Amino acid sequence: MKKEILGIGIDSVDIARIKEACEKWGEKFLQKVFTDKELLYCQKKVYRFQHLAGRFAAKEAVFKALGIGWPAICFSEIEVVNSSGPPCVRLFGKSKKIAEKKQITSILISISHTDSKAEAIAICQ
Repeated sequence: MKKEILGIGIDSVDIARIKEACEKWGEKFLQKVFTDKELLYCQKKVYRFQHLAGRFAAKEAVFKALGIGWPAICFSEIEVVNSSGPPCVRLFGKSKKIAEKKQITSILISISHTDSKAEAIAICQ
């Protein structure tokens, strides 16, 4: 059975912008935007700013796919995690309530990056 698309979002982020935010605001920025699991994953990577930017873009794409954005939902209420396959999304707090209200049962995401940009797309079903 095919699932109906209930929302779609896309975002692109300059990796330098995320690096600058990390350097300027440090832990305050990281803790406000990313979950502990996301930080642990990204900090193990050689090109951690690419991975942080990818997750930032994915969160923005999820905002758009849910039809709502910051500040209505905190960045940390959306978690992008990797297991043994493609990245997946976990929702918490208001973002989870909004998804439940809209009868969204899954969010598919794809993240890509180059040396300078990170892009992501999110599809709510």
